[in-house]
Amino acid sequence: MEGNISVNARSRWVAVVAVLAAAALFGTTGTALSKGPADTDTWAAASLRLCIGGILLAIVSRRHLRPVLSHRVWAVVGAVGVAGYQTLFFAATDRTGVAVAALATIGTSPLASRAIGRLRRRPPPSPTWWIAAFVLGAGLVLQFVSSNEGVVDGIGVVFAVVAGTMYAIYAEAGSVLIERGVQSTASMAGIFVGGAVITLPILLIADVGWVATGSGLTMIAYQGAITLAVAYVAFGWGLRYLAPSVVVMLTVLEPAVASVLAVVVLDESLTTTSWIGAALIFAGLPIAGLSAGRTTAGRTTAGRSTVES
Repeated sequence: MEGNISVNARSRWVAVVAVLAAAALFGTTGTALSKGPADTDTWAAASLRLCIGGILLAIVSRRHLRPVLSHRVWAVVGAVGVAGYQTLFFAATDRTGVAVAALATIGTSPLASRAIGRLRRRPPPSPTWWIAAFVLGAGLVLQFVSSNEGVVDGIGVVFAVVAGTMYAIYAEAGSVLIERGVQSTASMAGIFVGGAVITLPILLIADVGWVATGSGLTMIAYQGAITLAVAYVAFGWGLRYLAPSVVVMLTVLEPAVASVLAVVVLDESLTTTSWIGAALIFAGLPIAGLSAGRTTAGRTTAGRSTVES
């Protein structure tokens, strides 16, 4: 019994680290996009990112894809969520900037995930989860206030809020697929390939000439291979052992990484308020990790038996 408990605890913490690694890669998305050609069509970039990443995920998990067809309803739900998240987040970034878009999206997603969990009668989060939510929320608010120095595009913020909700939806769909026996990377592949199919019409009407440039090709290859394929292998691993609400909360690391990159790579300056907000986010993440133990205590063993069988 003690050995099983230690294994489960170790698996949860490995999953926490995996999700944080994925979130760190997510945090490079906006910076990478800004390094692309000035005439980059953000809607087309989102669709191409899905196509490249989805194909790579499918290749990696090709031996485990068949079970996805047995749960096509949830795969479609996840695909719709992914398509909505990718396109709306990139559109929000274009309209209101990397910082505000990331903050609004990530700030919305934990609340949306908790609401979905309640509708699906998942166990309520532990008190530690709420403490983490408070600390991380305070950090997000401070970063948002610091980023909101100019006029914020209202439509861009709406795009970001809806994107955050879509993010929570596809995280839930991925979790359900894994719970029903689909291998974690295969579940991500099914969802992202579906999302790519949904967004393909965008490429028929959008300007994709920028892809032929060196910076355009490098940027979109990085987006698809690293910030999507590699990141979502880790993200899917996290969903094997953690509740969706915990996984989504851990990705609050994304805007903090984006802020640091803005200073290091884009030569932007952050205010004291923004640094305090980033510090609160980094402080809240270990608390969110601790909440995983109680939130998923009854789920981890079941999740392992279905996934690995």
